[in-house]
Amino acid sequence: MLTIGNPESSRYIRTTWMLSAETVLKFGDSSNIRWFSAAEAEKLAEQVRKRNVFARHSWENNFYVQRVRGLADHTVIEVFRPGDPKGMSNEAERVASTLEKLTILSSTAILGKVHLQRKLGISSKPRTETDFVSSQDFHFLRSRARPSPPVAGIRIDEAFCRRFSRCGFDILADYVQLNTEISKRVLLSLDWLFDSRIEPRIPASVVKTSIALESLLIFSESESLAQSLAERAAFILSSNPNRRQQISRILKRFYDARSGIVHGSQRKAAKLTLSLLETVDRLAVLLGLIVAANSKLWITTEALREWCEIQRWGAPSSEIKIPFPDTYLRNALALGQKEIEHKGEKAG
Repeated sequence: MLTIGNPESSRYIRTTWMLSAETVLKFGDSSNIRWFSAAEAEKLAEQVRKRNVFARHSWENNFYVQRVRGLADHTVIEVFRPGDPKGMSNEAERVASTLEKLTILSSTAILGKVHLQRKLGISSKPRTETDFVSSQDFHFLRSRARPSPPVAGIRIDEAFCRRFSRCGFDILADYVQLNTEISKRVLLSLDWLFDSRIEPRIPASVVKTSIALESLLIFSESESLAQSLAERAAFILSSNPNRRQQISRILKRFYDARSGIVHGSQRKAAKLTLSLLETVDRLAVLLGLIVAANSKLWITTEALREWCEIQRWGAPSSEIKIPFPDTYLRNALALGQKEIEHKGEKAG
């Protein structure tokens, strides 16, 4: 059982069906995602029964004790915050949701959208479905039931935890809890990207991924979305001119597909493929990691905008911290380039 570092901390625990923890994934604020055993649940239930006077002498005894026991043998997200539980519960709930989304998004580079949704049991059909048909005289009866697909969840093991830290997701987890304009942009972007990853309809996913990019890198309503996003994403993701061209070309193609979906152009919408969406999802995750890793350089949204403007006219910057191994960007670009070449476009 994990111990609470600060004895004055209040504790928030909730289960998650999306994650399956074999080891503890720890965060910088003492939050964690871990397996909650039956023995630990029973111990906590006994503490509730003994230490809370209302739980000992009223109907709440059974209610809260049973709720605690319901945590047994589940993966949980655990958040500690100082002070009164009434004052911290809303914040802790938001933190838990953010950590859950970020943990799932951290698998984007190694787990495709289709495989992710399969692990989460997500499809365009309802999770459970039962129908019943009868004739007026009830001589004819028919009923079918489709059970919920099994949910494996994203497995958190030692390799997962090492990759999480090595790529800078622990830094990103701390960063999105800051109360700054630019950290709020990153958090909003990740929220939209998470919605895109679990969205089973590909056209809807494209729109949500687009909003994720725009939430992060569009600073004015009058800007050209495709051009501004292609430039800024390329500047942030790489200082290599050839890679910048690749990134720009991929994002412009993606926005052509988005335009076709939103405005009903079949010619443009035909450019949409799952591989293209996967590529842009990966780039969006890497953008969030880089912005978080360079918080001292881009203190404000205006600082980020000005830095991007300087990149348009000056030499490529080499001052940017890249928190993840180069393999992640290289593989994303290879996937995107392969898609473009498959469609008959020349690289250059």
